[in-house]
Amino acid sequence: MCAKRIPGTNTGDFNEITNRLTSRDFDILETLEKYKIMTAGMIEAQFFPSRHQAGARLLTLHELGLLERWRSPESKAYRYVLAWRGQCILALIRGDKPPTKLAGTHAAQHQFLSRNRPHTEGINAFFSRLHLSARNHTDVRVRRLNEELWITGIVPDAQGDITWADGTTLRFWLEHDRGTETLAYLARKINGYRERDSRRPAEKASVLLIELPSERRLRNFLPIASKVWKAESIAWRSPRLTVAVCASSANERTCTNPETFRDAITNPHWHILGRTTTHSLAELPAIAKALRNQRI
Repeated sequence: MCAKRIPGTNTGDFNEITNRLTSRDFDILETLEKYKIMTAGMIEAQFFPSRHQAGARLLTLHELGLLERWRSPESKAYRYVLAWRGQCILALIRGDKPPTKLAGTHAAQHQFLSRNRPHTEGINAFFSRLHLSARNHTDVRVRRLNEELWITGIVPDAQGDITWADGTTLRFWLEHDRGTETLAYLARKINGYRERDSRRPAEKASVLLIELPSERRLRNFLPIASKVWKAESIAWRSPRLTVAVCASSANERTCTNPETFRDAITNPHWHILGRTTTHSLAELPAIAKALRNQRI
C-alpha cells in the first residue's frame, strides 16, 4: 500500500521547505531552471517510475510554493515552472542574491505565456522521451549537452548524445520544427550543419535529427531535403552528413500519455536521407559511419 501523501504548506518557513526536500526534488528544480517549462509527463519520464508518484510529488512541490503550474484551455496537461520560492532556493544554493517576489512571479508567468513555449516544450519533450526509453534499456545512457554560444554559423535547437554499454555513441544535433518555416528554408539548414560539421573536428561524428509536426509535412519535406542533401554532398566533396527526419504526434510533443509512445530509441521511424527504408536511433551510429565512408 502506498504511503499517504503529506500536503505541503506554503508558509515560507525555511525549515518546512528544507525538511521536506529530497535530492530528486533538487534535481527537478535545477532541471526546470535550465529548461524553463515542462509538463508533468516530461518530469515523470525523467524522474519517476509512475504517473501516480509524479503527480503526488509535483502537487506537494506546488503546495510548498516551489513550483507554479498552469494549463491552457486547449490542454488538460499542467505546465510546471519554477515558482518564486523555487528560484530563491536555487539562488541560495549558488550563493546568489534571490530575486524579489515580483521579479520571480513575472519570470514564472513569462515562461507560461511566452510565444516560444511550444518550441521549448517540444525540445524538452524530445529528450524526455529519450530518457523514458533509456529507462527500459539498461545498457543505454542519454545526455542533453549544454548549448554552446556560437558567434557565427547555425545554432542547433539542442544537442545531445546516446551511449550504449559497448561504447557505441550517437552524438546529435536537433532541429525541432513547428511548421512555421517554409520547407525550402528548413532544408537549406542542412548546408549550415554540413559547414559546421566540416569546420569543427570534434563534431564530425554528429548527425542531424529533424523532427516535424505532422506526417503530411514529413512527406512534403523529404524530397526537398533529399535534393539539398545530395547537392551539398557533391559540392563539399567530402564525407556525407547523416540527416534523419521523423514526424511526432501532438502527445509526443508535450510528452502527454507517455504509456502510448513508441520506443524513442529502438522504433524504426526515422527517415535517413540517402536511404529508402526507415531506421531507429539505435541503428544510426552504424549508418552514419557507412555514409561517411561512402564514396561520392
